[in-house]
Amino acid sequence: MRIILAGIRLIIFSVIALLATFFIWLTRLFRMGQGASFFFFRQAVKSIRFCLNIHVKYSGDIPSETAVIMSNHRSYIDVVLIPSHIPYVIIAKKQVKAWPIIGMTGVALKVIFVDRDSPESRRHTRNQLVDRLREGLSVLVYPEGTTFEGPGILPMKPGIFNTSASEGFSVVPVAIEFKDKSMAWIGKDTFLPHFFRAFGTWRIEVAVSMGDMQRGSDAAALRENVQNWVDAETRRLAESAF
Repeated sequence: MRIILAGIRLIIFSVIALLATFFIWLTRLFRMGQGASFFFFRQAVKSIRFCLNIHVKYSGDIPSETAVIMSNHRSYIDVVLIPSHIPYVIIAKKQVKAWPIIGMTGVALKVIFVDRDSPESRRHTRNQLVDRLREGLSVLVYPEGTTFEGPGILPMKPGIFNTSASEGFSVVPVAIEFKDKSMAWIGKDTFLPHFFRAFGTWRIEVAVSMGDMQRGSDAAALRENVQNWVDAETRRLAESAF
């Protein structure tokens, strides 16, 4: 039964992603702007949460102004969990670009793909981040650089904090925690086996907490504040949110 349920959900997930990609590419073709693309993206993620029966407990204030949204990273499904009133673009590792369907959707959404092993790629990513924020878009970043099952989070990479501090960008910390720890997608686990294990469960419960917007010219202090808040908040959610 679990395999059948997961199989049906995988088909639905794929269809939603393909439809979203089609409409997002249309917005690019007709030069309708990132706001129109984000509208179809937002409808797609709502549909995905509904069809996969993902129940999210939100707390904190949803960003209503341009910011760098910094979240911990548990799984590939994290991207459908982050709310924002402002259209945002996503920074993702370059491998995502090669994923079937998801990679196509990412390209259509102008995802910023980064090779974390390449200093030139990281520098280009920081430049793109600055450009997007100056255009009035937010940017979603997973500063741990990879997924982690917890408890807590991995050390956050300093690069984005240096850029945020030097440019005066606001930062919004976000904590994500799943009730079922097996939802974490880590190590050498591949997409399909993980999807069938995770989404063969009837109901997925997750808590998402939005922290207070922060700004500062001291990159080290900004990083420490965000790191400490997200780490503590994921641990609090794990203990008391479900």
